[in-house]
Amino acid sequence: MRSFKTDSDSTQIWQAAEKLVSPTPADREQALSFLREQGAISNSALIAYLVATRLSDPDLEIRFHMIQALGEVLSAEDDAEIIDDQILRYVQGYLAHLEETQLIKLLEVSDQYLSAEKPLVAILKLCSYAGELFGGIVNDRKIPLSLRQQAAYFSGEIGFLETIPALQNLLHRIDKTRNNPERMTGRKKAAEEDMLYYFAAAALEKMDLRFPTRKVQI
Repeated sequence: MRSFKTDSDSTQIWQAAEKLVSPTPADREQALSFLREQGAISNSALIAYLVATRLSDPDLEIRFHMIQALGEVLSAEDDAEIIDDQILRYVQGYLAHLEETQLIKLLEVSDQYLSAEKPLVAILKLCSYAGELFGGIVNDRKIPLSLRQQAAYFSGEIGFLETIPALQNLLHRIDKTRNNPERMTGRKKAAEEDMLYYFAAAALEKMDLRFPTRKVQI
């Protein structure tokens, strides 16, 4: 992990880091842009950790940029680059304990920004307990359908095996409803469940291909 070139550079970096938690959106956006330009996120475990804590930023667009910035660093290994061990430990230590509400905020970004997919995959790979929470999100009818679809999609993309029972239960429930039309509570809900069916089935199929020794019923 490289140190910053001069004391002046270091001062500017830490001033920008402080602005990441500013109540003013423009300050947070400007600070993040500066830190990305300076390569500070990939050079400081503390700054990388601080960016990770801002993945739930109340502003959707800034949240998207936070995901992009952290994802760039975390996906370096996929591009044959080496991530500093300390950065990886700090960031993983935080991401491993994300709660459902925080994961939903990430899904809101992927639902609105297609280009968020790659960096979000890199981030979610470090979310140790996301699989179990995604299983709950997929089956929660109070959560918007598009976010449930996103949860199913990333479960298959990353290989969250903990979601398998939840995805299977979802498919079985929808099949049962299809075979018993009188059980349908409304045409709209039935149509929504049908749309979710594809995402759940596709996720299970991906996991079956990636983990052939694991029984995955589709």
